[in-house]
Parts: sequence; C-alpha cells; structure tokens
Amino acid sequence: MVPHRPGPGNLSLPHFVPVVGPHGDASASPRLAAPLRELLAHDFTAWTTRGLRSIKQRTVRTVLVGALGDESVHVKVFRADTFADRARDLLRGAPGLREAGNLQHARELGLPAVEPLAHGFVQTDEQRRSFVVTRSVDGAPFDFASASATVLANAGALLRSVHDKGLAPGDLHPGNLLVDAAGQLHLLDFTSLRHVGELDLVARARALAFFCQELDGGALDRQAKPLLAAYLAAGPALPPALRRELTLATHRWRAGALPAFGRRAQRECKHTTVGEIRRGIPRWVWHLGAEPVAAHRPAVDAFFAAPPPPHKEGRRGAVWLLDRLVVKQRDAGAAQKLWRASYWLLFAKVAAPAPVAMRWHVGTGHVVTARLGTRSLAEELADNCLDADAIAAATRSIGTQVGRLHAHGLGNRDLKFDNLVRRGGDGEVCMVDLDGVRRRAATETRGRGHDLGRLLASFRAAGTPGGATTVRTFLRSYLRAHRRLLQQPPLRRLLRSAEQRAGEWASEHR
Repeated sequence: MVPHRPGPGNLSLPHFVPVVGPHGDASASPRLAAPLRELLAHDFTAWTTRGLRSIKQRTVRTVLVGALGDESVHVKVFRADTFADRARDLLRGAPGLREAGNLQHARELGLPAVEPLAHGFVQTDEQRRSFVVTRSVDGAPFDFASASATVLANAGALLRSVHDKGLAPGDLHPGNLLVDAAGQLHLLDFTSLRHVGELDLVARARALAFFCQELDGGALDRQAKPLLAAYLAAGPALPPALRRELTLATHRWRAGALPAFGRRAQRECKHTTVGEIRRGIPRWVWHLGAEPVAAHRPAVDAFFAAPPPPHKEGRRGAVWLLDRLVVKQRDAGAAQKLWRASYWLLFAKVAAPAPVAMRWHVGTGHVVTARLGTRSLAEELADNCLDADAIAAATRSIGTQVGRLHAHGLGNRDLKFDNLVRRGGDGEVCMVDLDGVRRRAATETRGRGHDLGRLLASFRAAGTPGGATTVRTFLRSYLRAHRRLLQQPPLRRLLRSAEQRAGEWASEHR
C-alpha cells in the first residue's frame, strides 16, 4: 500500500527551529540555525560575499553553492514575478517549504534524496523570495554517455522504487540524479513532486520516456537496455503492453518538447541570453552554445559598426559571408522564424551551422550563424573533389540528417545540394539554408516526398555520382534514422511522391 502523503499545508519538519533575521525568516536544522541567521542579516544580493557563489541563474530560480558554518550546502532561491506564479505558490505552498517537505518525505520512504537543512523567505527587490537549503552531495549529474552498466542498472532500480512508492517527480531527468564516486545515486529537485498513489502503465511509460529523453529511442534505446532491464526486475512483473506505451510516450514527449525548445530561442534560459529590451534600440538575442558569446562578439560588433557589401541579395534579403560567420538579413518576422528553425534543428540533432546571435530593429532582422565551409556539396561534386568513399560518407550523412529531420516532424522546402555543406573535420553534411524549414506533426508525412524529390533531382543534376548504389545508401540511412527514433515511414508512398517531385523540379530548372 502506498503511504499517505499530507498536502503542502500540513508539511512538518519537527526537528527544525525558527530563524529570524533582518532580511528574512526561516526554519532550519539546529546545527544550521546560527550561520543561517547570520546570512539573513544580509541582503540577498550580498550572499555571494558570505561564503556562497552562484552556479545557476534562471528566470525562475537562482542556485548558490558554498558553506554555511561547517556544512557544505546548496541554496535554491525561487522567483515569483508574475501574478500566475504568486497565485500558484499561494495555492500549492511556498516552493522552498514544498521542496524541503518532499525531500524529507522521500528520505522517510527510504529513497536516497538529498537532505533538506532549511527553508524560508528572503526579502529582496521588494519581493519575498522562497528558498530551500540542502546538504551538498559530492557527485556528478547522471550521464548516459559515461554511465557504466552498473550505474544504469542502479538508475533503473531507483526509478522503479520511486514509482512503486506512488511518487511522480515532475522534473526527474538525468540532471537531477547525482552519481557519487562509489556509483551511488542521489535524488534532488523535488519541487514538482506529486503523490499520485500507484502509477499506472501510462504514467510509468511517461516518466521513463522523460528520464531517457536524450536517447533517440527513449527507454527502448539500446543504450538504456540495462536501465530498463533493472526497472522491470526490481518489482512485480509489468504487463507486456509497457513496450508499446514506452514507444507512444516517447513520441508524445518529443512532439511536445520540440516546439517548447523552439520557444527558448527568444527566452532567457540556459541556451539563450536576451539583451536589454528598451524602446528605440536594437534588440539582441545570443545563443549560449559550445563557444562563449565573447568569442564572436568582436566580429559581430565590427560587422554592424561598418557592414561590408553583401555577398548576395535577393527578394528575401541579403547575405554576408565573413571569415567565421554568416549574416542573413530578413524582415523581422522571417528572421525570428529562421532563428527558431536553428533551435529546432539543435533539438533534433540535425547537423546545421551553430546559431550565434539575432538582432532586430525597426522591422529588420539579422541572423548570425557560424560559417562551416566555403563550398557547397554541389560545387564539390561538379569539380570532382570527392572520391567514392567521400561520396558514400556524404550520402549516409544526408540520409541520416533528413531522416532525423522528418522523424521530428520537420521539413525543409529548400533541400538541395546547393544548400548542403560538408563540415570540416568529420565530413558531416550540414543544412545551411534554413529559410524553408517548417514544423508539422511528427506523424504527418505530407511534404516529405517533396523533400526527397528535390534531393533526388539534385543527385541526378550532379551526374548521379556513385550510381544507384548511392541512392540505396541514402534510403538505408534515412530508414535507419527513423527506426532509431522508433518510427517506420511509409517509404513506398514517399518514393512515388519523390519521383513525381523530382520530375517537376527538373522541368522547372532546365
């Protein structure tokens, strides 16, 4: 039987004692009371000078790490800027209190959750902000790429234990599961924990798909095999229908996550930083990618200070090719769509130039991306620059990229060899013109045949390099990409549409 869980208003941490300071009030473990009282004697903005440092700054919370007294701690300070945020907190209880109570309840159930040490409020910017303090755990976030089979199995058994106890953490992903040096796992971030009683098959599948979101096949991916096996073995047998539910849950999560990730393109988050918003000045959005903003800032500033003549101009706008960057000018709406398309492709793991920045002002937008190379695939094939092995590798890459594109419900109306560039180093073929990228439902196959038809026409226009073998290689890679994402496209119907579109395209471009 699943233990009863009291509501937020009845949360009780009886061993905590009240702590009051000039800038806030809290309840804390007796051991932490004195150092927390000293911390609350200072404004929140000064906490980083009192033994804490900021490691995460988001629109909804700030996370600090450091020491209070002789305890190593993490401090999470929440924000409630909007009326909806404040109404939610009034209804559900302060998030600091809620998370502290949820963590304590999980520990009482025998789960390895981090230990809550305090919760309370701090006054800052004329707003009371809720916070929670937890004991730090020396570990690293769970990572599928580096996790051993033992750690994967431990994660599967832990997830089964969480679900069997009737808990449904709303944000239990690999980043909220720490692995210590001994391979033991620790749960954190229980702000959105719900107590739902016994989880049904659909809820279990949804939770597993969310935890395995970074894998193409979700919980059914080969990389997650030890995790799923341990999950199934850690309790009573589950119905065979779980596999089907895992497939559906993975599709549903991906269908909702893609547009949500696209909205990050213009929102302050871990992927994006938004410049000052003020009437009369250009608005900037910068992508926080592998390279820091500072690496590109001088070149971008120099370009806008004195723009050179464009490399190409047309009805859609202008294009500048710089040493390491490409700048595209569009009207403001088209620029924002182009910028969002870059984020969609990042989510889908489709090779494309990394987004750098977007600037728009008085109806005109500029999108800045990394420059991958100086020659398109069409130019390399026309000059016979690729041998048989390079052609085969490029073909496999194109099949994989287009397969991933379509499996995520995306299409590209400008797919042709002129808009494909081989990336230096690994030879991956990247889509460099994203104006034609559109999003549909992942199950919608309309338009995919036309995408394939334009590629087929480009292949024939290039003199059919590699012959029919190259086309078969492309189709195998295209199908393999879909299958990794747990999808099976109607290939025969798509090929009929592709042949028709290839003929039309060839007639239009004679």
